[in-house]
This record gives sequence, structure tokens and C-alpha cells, in this order.
Amino acid sequence: MLGAAGYVISGLYDVAILRGKTLLQRLALPGFFITAIPYPFLFIGHVTPLPPMLSWMILLCISMLAALLIYSVFIEIPLSGSANGALFRSGTYRLSRHPGFLWYTGINLLVSLYFWEIPILLLCTGLTLCNLLLITVEDLFLFPKIFPDYKEYRKETPFLFSPYHASHRRKS
Repeated sequence: MLGAAGYVISGLYDVAILRGKTLLQRLALPGFFITAIPYPFLFIGHVTPLPPMLSWMILLCISMLAALLIYSVFIEIPLSGSANGALFRSGTYRLSRHPGFLWYTGINLLVSLYFWEIPILLLCTGLTLCNLLLITVEDLFLFPKIFPDYKEYRKETPFLFSPYHASHRRKS
């Protein structure tokens, strides 16, 4: 429930940006971090049934995806020096309008494999669906109002990822 609540709070963060409510923005910012709280508890309270070599390989992949997630969501845009409030269209945001979702989904798949338990699979699936709901609401309702050129960006960049999207096809 705590992880899901983090997505509601994260959605409030976006609404605060849209409405220009700086205090609400600051109060809602922790929502992004609240979504991660279930994961340490999983690793503290459960043991993997997998052989050590396979479990270490999965943990390495989870770590790489977590680094990509942190980079895409918290580092890439500030490092670019883009104007505050400007729509960022480069790097991982050229691959997908929501690259963090790609990395997060991969993490959840690997966490589910790592523990190999139905309740953890259901938890990871639920958290992924919460994230999908948030990015869908952002994509359809919030971001077009926050970023004036978002509709054009939607034409250029796929929602998630598609090698067949118009921006990835060769021009004839």
C-alpha cells in the first residue's frame, strides 16, 4: 500500500507543477522515493531460491537498471542544462517519453524472478501497474498542459518503445 500511495503523491507533484503550487510540489516530491520503500523490505525479509551465480547476475542487472532509472528520472535532465520547465527531448527521452518506466518494469521483472514467489510477483505487478497509470495520466492530461510542445513530442517519440515508431523509421 505504501508503494502505491507513493504514486498518488507523485501524481500530486505533477498537479502542483501544473497549478504553480511550489509548497505542494516540495511536499509531494518524496512521493517518488516512497514508491521505492517496499524493495528494501523484500530483500531484508525474503531469500532467493536461485543458485548463487544466477542470483548475483540478476542482482547485477537490477543494479544496472536502477542506475538507469535514477539517471533518467533525476540526473539526465538537470545535467543537460535545459531551461527549467522546458521539455527535454534528448538522451533516453528520445528512446521513450517515459524511459524510467522501461527501467522500472525491468527491475520489477527481475525482482520477481529473483525471489520466485507469487506474492512478490503480484506486488511487483501491482507497482508496475500503478506506475503505468501515473505515466498514462501524465502523458494524456498533465504533460500536454505543462509543456506547450508536448503534442509534437508525442508524434516524434514513442510512449514506451517501438522500433517501428515514425522517429525510428528511415525516410524514403
